Amino acid sequence: MPNTSKNNAKNLRTSVSSTLVLRKLENAILSGYFKPRERLVERDLLAHFTVSRTVIREVLKMLEGRGLIRITPYRGAVVVDLTAEEVEQLYFLRTKLEVIAAGLLIDNVTQQEIQRLKKLRVELEKHQRERTEQMIEKDNEFHRVLFRASKNGYLNEMIDYLGRKAHIVKFNAWSLPNRIEQSILEHRATIEALERRDKDALEKLVVDHLLFSKNSYLSQLIGTGQKGKLRKVKLRPMRDEDVEMTRPDQRGRHGE
Repeated sequence: MPNTSKNNAKNLRTSVSSTLVLRKLENAILSGYFKPRERLVERDLLAHFTVSRTVIREVLKMLEGRGLIRITPYRGAVVVDLTAEEVEQLYFLRTKLEVIAAGLLIDNVTQQEIQRLKKLRVELEKHQRERTEQMIEKDNEFHRVLFRASKNGYLNEMIDYLGRKAHIVKFNAWSLPNRIEQSILEHRATIEALERRDKDALEKLVVDHLLFSKNSYLSQLIGTGQKGKLRKVKLRPMRDEDVEMTRPDQRGRHGE
């Protein structure tokens, strides 16, 4: 008879390894460490993580399922970029869903959740003013906590999924002049609208926030003919504790 205990232990180790690698790679993509059109080369990932090729391929499949990379024959895994048409479709849905969520937030958010958002806002502003790598991760956390207060799990999952699909649009917006300062004001205004239970104000903030990111990205796509590179955010150098990733020079791995 097969040794069930050993097999279970092996499967558990594989599951834990996959979860850890997935988290690190996902954070690296969402923070902009890996740029749009950049390849995730399997041999480099194997050199960094002490896991099997099977685990790496499993994680890449999961990242593709989350809409963060595309896997194509003879090219492998590439961090996604979005066309103008994809951006329009994506932001049409995001706007509709987040306006619905704004209405639910006004009805359902608790004082405890507002206090949690205030604490996150202070932490986020610190990272924004210092232009750290964590500012994007903290911004994502702020919005996850915000929409979770809508008390509609299905709606929250859809908003989170679409937000991940649109990560490049959001990342690009950080590169624009005064965008970080504007974001700080938006987060403060969001909390104030929640405290006043001002549905109209909150809905307007949600729409304006999304339209700004969408229109900024589309204007750059038009300016580059969708072939050039979008501007990058100027951040402090990546550190091991940020996403715990190291890699060799990958300048030649961007899509042409």
